[in-house]
Amino acid sequence: MSYVIEKIYSKYFQKSRSFLLPMLGLKKTCAFMPIQSYLSWEDVYSIQDCNLILTYKVSDKYEWEKYLVETLMSNEFFSDYHYTDDPTIVVLSFDLNCIATDYIHVLEGQYSKLSKMLKKKIRDYYNYSSAEWAYMESFLFPDKYIPLYGKILDVEEEHIRFTGQLCDLPNLDKETLKLKLYAKINDVDQINMESRENI
Repeated sequence: MSYVIEKIYSKYFQKSRSFLLPMLGLKKTCAFMPIQSYLSWEDVYSIQDCNLILTYKVSDKYEWEKYLVETLMSNEFFSDYHYTDDPTIVVLSFDLNCIATDYIHVLEGQYSKLSKMLKKKIRDYYNYSSAEWAYMESFLFPDKYIPLYGKILDVEEEHIRFTGQLCDLPNLDKETLKLKLYAKINDVDQINMESRENI
């Protein structure tokens, strides 16, 4: 039984997670979901780099290490793996330049213009009968849902059709990771960097 939208989803959610994460082909039901996803990483990756940035909780479990190596790092879009100054979090970046047009559509909030290929991946990522898919479908195919949104919001359909989209723009501040790259210098390296004159 499919979910019926009865109210507008009003809380902000990461657009990178909802619209771009499905591109990686990961399972929504996997044991190791990212803590969060981002479109950029302050002082590391800009939006122009067209990356999807995922943060994961560090685990010493064998299953995590196996998933990291066999699923994440072997993903066709995997780009890099980073430690951060927070020892409990690692960051993985995925290069999405191959879908740069879709990436730009997400940045511009033009979700209905996403390619058929990405829309299919998003559909496959969510369960048809879930509340999440009901909302995602309305964002991807707004024409079908504008009358319903007009009724729920009690506004004329023309006001909604003016923008043509039923989902807000990405909040670029919230879509930017603020953690710092791991930059600790150990004591041996520090000693080696000192001038011989000071020894």
